[in-house]
Amino acid sequence: MNALFSQDARQGRLTTTLGKDALVLLRMDGTEELSGDFEWRVEALSTRGDVDLHALLGTPATVEVDLAGGTRHFDGVVCEARHAGVSENGFRYDLVLRPWLHVAGLRRNMRIFHNKTVVQIVEEVLSAYADLGEPHLEVALTEDYPVLEYTVQYGESDADFVRRQLERFGITWSWVHGDGTHAMRLTDLPESHALVPGGDRPYYGVEGHHLAEEEHFRTWSSAERITTGAVRLTEYNFKTPRAMQEVDRMGDASHPHGQVESYDWPGDYLDQGGGRGVVARRAQGERGQAPRHRATGFVASLGAGGRVTLAGDRVENATGRTFLCLRAEHRFRSQAYGTGDAQADEVPYEGSYVLMPDDAPLVPERRTPGPKVQGPETAVVVGEGEIDCDEHGRILARFHWDDTGAHTMRMRVSQNWASKGWGGMVIPRIGMEVIVEHLRGDPDKPIVTGCVFNGVNYAPYALPANKTKSVFRSDTHKGRGFNELTFEDDRGREEVYLHAQKDQTIHVENNRAKRIDVNQFESVGHNKAIEVGNNHEEVVGGNVHMVIGANRLAGFVSKVHSHFGNALMDKAGKILKSANLMGALGAAGLGKGNLTVHIGGNKAETTAVTSTETVGVNKATIVGGTRQDFTGGSYHSFSGQHRMDETLRTLTQVAGERWQAGSGKTHIVLDAASGKITIEADDIELKGHKSISMKAPRIDLN
Repeated sequence: MNALFSQDARQGRLTTTLGKDALVLLRMDGTEELSGDFEWRVEALSTRGDVDLHALLGTPATVEVDLAGGTRHFDGVVCEARHAGVSENGFRYDLVLRPWLHVAGLRRNMRIFHNKTVVQIVEEVLSAYADLGEPHLEVALTEDYPVLEYTVQYGESDADFVRRQLERFGITWSWVHGDGTHAMRLTDLPESHALVPGGDRPYYGVEGHHLAEEEHFRTWSSAERITTGAVRLTEYNFKTPRAMQEVDRMGDASHPHGQVESYDWPGDYLDQGGGRGVVARRAQGERGQAPRHRATGFVASLGAGGRVTLAGDRVENATGRTFLCLRAEHRFRSQAYGTGDAQADEVPYEGSYVLMPDDAPLVPERRTPGPKVQGPETAVVVGEGEIDCDEHGRILARFHWDDTGAHTMRMRVSQNWASKGWGGMVIPRIGMEVIVEHLRGDPDKPIVTGCVFNGVNYAPYALPANKTKSVFRSDTHKGRGFNELTFEDDRGREEVYLHAQKDQTIHVENNRAKRIDVNQFESVGHNKAIEVGNNHEEVVGGNVHMVIGANRLAGFVSKVHSHFGNALMDKAGKILKSANLMGALGAAGLGKGNLTVHIGGNKAETTAVTSTETVGVNKATIVGGTRQDFTGGSYHSFSGQHRMDETLRTLTQVAGERWQAGSGKTHIVLDAASGKITIEADDIELKGHKSISMKAPRIDLN
């Protein structure tokens, strides 16, 4: 039976890791697609009914078919294996072979790529599967592709992520098969695809002209279909918000409705220059869907991604042209192993093909949907130092799902409002947990919309004890301290609290009004200066106490009041009682220091009732011009020791009714009513160094 199952002289052969002829090829049906995958469905026979199916899974297997055009290999990875029962000529097994990219479809991942081209990204992702092909990847690209600032694989399989990126940039892939291997080949031009050996294959459409010993097409049909004739796109770039971003591309279809426009957003580009390439690719992709040719025949050497020139019987608008195969279906039947297998008159190989002219635009359809981020998620701010942002206030963050230590792109931070040079500005700091949303759910377009506390970053005040507080507290950069604005809304304890760790600057360009209904307390630790451009007015309904300094002069002032207090109060008409005056001084808590008042213009001072001034040591009043004192009632001047009045020129004293001066038992009286001068003393002494003159109509000396 082993000799019966030898494949050495067979047209079709199956090779697996189980060893030579452990499984022999009976049938193969398969499909392959350009910018898609392939699947070979293999029926095999074995002399054993205990083949280890598990040992086959994930291993390479190859079908070889010898036909007129040479040997064609159909390689793949065993993805399914099934025991299909037993027949009169052996045990049957079904295998399904798929590309190694199918294995990549089993691995989901979440990762971030920074500043890489699409080719670099694809190569990095697929490097994990390098041992599944020799080589596993061939790059045959002619264009230069832009460096992408930020690209995210978000919950996608490696296969879907790679497909999506290739479709995004119009890169086509096909599968190149060899003995025991297959490679994924990347191209961006139709002519980059290889021609079948010899280049052309004939079409024989007349029955009886089919020559089995030669690869040829048996049927050929052409078709056209209506597609979108024009494409218009637009985009938005926050760095150039007013830049014109709209681009469009008109197709060349001449039939009615051939200029139907498709308008889409977003266009997936940064500027209008990049948009022209994108819109051209979109338009070419639409136009490339129009011409299609379908054929059947016996061209096993032609597979998806292969090119062939049509020869043989004439086909209108096809003969002599070169076509690119987009899809191929292959059917192979081996010679019978015993009885009950392939029929004697059955054709060993037959295929069907979908083709397009190789001069038509070739852009893969964007069939792989991109992932959508469902709702917001949180991340932790990362970067250098304590605060890390760029000129746009953008920050970096690391998502909780990131297990590679990567970070996001620079993300804009939502503010309470934002405009040209004004608005709110709060930059999240390193270690904060931020809320990240994604524009239109696109993981490549994150934006920070808020911040949240967690078990490490807790609220400024303990909760729920301080649940009535609304707080905005910052943290000193590279130091300890904070600025804070707090609103306390607890009934009976309502308060607005403002704390500046260092300086506070208030600038009011017009008016400022402040109203305190009860009390105000102001404490300045060092110096205070007030500048008033025009007028300064203060209205005090009660009393004003001003204390300057705190030194030994305060004690001296107390002694002065103690010694002369009663006399001062008596001579002042008892304006204030001594106890009240001393109590006020004590309450004021006299301190050290000086008061200097400079008035550039005039000073007017009005006291409605009584004014009292106490000077501890000396007082000097200097008047540059004229000084006048006006007293509506009585005027009392009292000196505790000496008093001297001195004038450089004239001293004039005028009393309207009576002028009197005295000391003890002596006094002088000038009486205006009587016109009499009275001098009284125990002794009166008059001395004249030269003479004494007395003139009067009458002089009484006794």
